[in-house]
Amino acid sequence: MTAALAFMAAAVCRISPVPPSPATPNKVVMGYYASWTRAGFDHTKVAYGYLTHIAHAFAWPDATGNLVVPPRFLYPELNAAAHANGVKMILSLGGWDNCAGFPGMSSTAETRARFIAQVVDFCEANGYDGVDVDWEFVSSAEEKANYVLFIESLGAALKARTPPLLLTMAVPANNYWGRWIDFERLADDFDFIGLMTYDYHGAWSNHSGHNSPLHAWGGDACGSVDETFAYIRGRQVPPGKLLVGLPFFGSSFDCGGWGQSFTKSEHLSYREIMGLPAAEWALDWDGKAQVPVMRRPDGTKIISFDDMRSVSLKCQYVKDNQAAGVIIWELSQDYRLGKPELLEVVGKAFGAR
Repeated sequence: MTAALAFMAAAVCRISPVPPSPATPNKVVMGYYASWTRAGFDHTKVAYGYLTHIAHAFAWPDATGNLVVPPRFLYPELNAAAHANGVKMILSLGGWDNCAGFPGMSSTAETRARFIAQVVDFCEANGYDGVDVDWEFVSSAEEKANYVLFIESLGAALKARTPPLLLTMAVPANNYWGRWIDFERLADDFDFIGLMTYDYHGAWSNHSGHNSPLHAWGGDACGSVDETFAYIRGRQVPPGKLLVGLPFFGSSFDCGGWGQSFTKSEHLSYREIMGLPAAEWALDWDGKAQVPVMRRPDGTKIISFDDMRSVSLKCQYVKDNQAAGVIIWELSQDYRLGKPELLEVVGKAFGAR
């Protein structure tokens, strides 16, 4: 090679480097996209590079087995952007306040078949890669038996497609509601099982407490991420199917500490909590529960939530316990200062760039 050619080759190497291959999460990161957040959080704000799946929430069944799709739910731009970035789109069925139709739909072979056919057709017509079932909550022996029949039929219908469609479910974080789900029989039917490891305390509880403690704290019997994970593992679900729930929200209580009575509790997004005036709130850390706490110095209010530190610890828990990954409720709630602060922590914890 002449000196001139060598110089030119070196120059090309300097000005035309080969870009590194993008790194995507090496664990499942399934973020729920709530359809009602679209006006303030559209598809252009989603950080697809930190996700592997998006669960589009919610459609639901009516009692006669028809699929109910709310107005302005369909969002082809979201589906297209997700697929362009290698992210799978999952149709999420049910959700809080949308589950009244599940018992009737699942009660007969005819209504189950009608609903399943409509769900599969909807997925294939609109570019969904699978279905997430979020029945809150299966609550009797009869519903438990019908849920098994529904899931087995739905799973068979989804797997019969080419390519096969995924089936996931979101399950409650405590054994009171979990007892009505036949995990031992159904584990093989699901690709992933998302643990809703949050809302351990809230407006429904008789005392204040952490929203999503990683570990048990102060003798509280309402549960923790670790206790839920152990319970589900004890129900013969392999860790490689489990997704740990990460809340991008917190819960406030109008009292001064944990284990106290209160009159009002509210959900607040991470973005709202981080926007609270620093002069009026004190940030603390609960070393036992491994989550942050926000307090009013006058003792009138306390907030339990997750921040970048606690989310990082939960991601490490996922890795340490060989879980499949995480679910996130929900993607709009951590978007502040132009970026998804918590989702970035999650994605990078699992190897994304």
